[in-house]
Amino acid sequence: MTVQEHQPKVYIVVLNYLSWQDTVECLASLLRLTYQNKEIIVVDNDSPNGSFLHLTNWAQENLPFYQALSENEVTHGSSLPEQGPQVMFIKADKNAGFAAGNNLGIRYALKKKDHDYLWLLNNDTTVDPNALEELVKRAHFDQNSAKPVGIWGSKLLYYHQPKVIQAVGGKLDLRTFTTRHLAEGETDGPQHNVLELQQDYVIGASLFVSRKFLAEVGLLSEDYFLYFEELDWATRAARAGYALGYVWSSRVYHKEGQTIGSSSSGKQKSDLADYHGIRSKIIFFRKFYPERTLKLYLLLTASALLRVSRLQFLRAATVFKLMAQTK
Repeated sequence: MTVQEHQPKVYIVVLNYLSWQDTVECLASLLRLTYQNKEIIVVDNDSPNGSFLHLTNWAQENLPFYQALSENEVTHGSSLPEQGPQVMFIKADKNAGFAAGNNLGIRYALKKKDHDYLWLLNNDTTVDPNALEELVKRAHFDQNSAKPVGIWGSKLLYYHQPKVIQAVGGKLDLRTFTTRHLAEGETDGPQHNVLELQQDYVIGASLFVSRKFLAEVGLLSEDYFLYFEELDWATRAARAGYALGYVWSSRVYHKEGQTIGSSSSGKQKSDLADYHGIRSKIIFFRKFYPERTLKLYLLLTASALLRVSRLQFLRAATVFKLMAQTK
């Protein structure tokens, strides 16, 4: 049976925090997708700026069929609507981080029990009309792979420079405890249209996963508030025997770091991004590479001393505090 004969059901999870205008633009692009058998879930991570009301007001004016639920109704409700709306809006009780917000959307899909795939998509993105269709086609093709694929990623391009690649995948350097985006800043071209890619993780702006993968590996780890969630997922996937996929024909345009000030454009990270970048790095390496903890702490100490030399005393103190307190 081909994908065209039977369209697997896909739930698309979009997490909003503060930037509801970006979410509206993302939704508009999702509604133009050529792939039909889908339901869009928007989770608002308890934004304090009235985002949820803005989003539902937009839906009332622009959608023929939408619904809204509270976190309690998703978590403890005895029944969910059998006929899914175009868009389901879910209001989280609190902002518990990127993983927790996405997991709330995933749990809604799991309770519906009719999904084949889930697509986690950053709200500061727009997508090509065929982006989802290409992901489903590739997932169908990979069913015959010798090694099962657990997570597929899209080709990420800069929203404001759509011919320039933001990333096609990610690599982890265990010597320096750093990550990097593959092909970042390169002009898009045929050399990036490959079937296989050597990557350590799929970039979190577009994560496409199967029901089987979720059942065997689990949801995103809520150990992290921000950052390293996708690397944690990919590491668990690898240790469970899964490969990672790259779908170059699924094109996603990413504004990158709009909400948290974490753009890689060369500007200094926000305090929030700096804090959680360090915290999540410590959590990840202690969890998966505990034998490297001493070296990590030595490098972090050197980083803190460098901050002192630059008169960045508060940021230096942040490093020492996180080294002492993070479990």
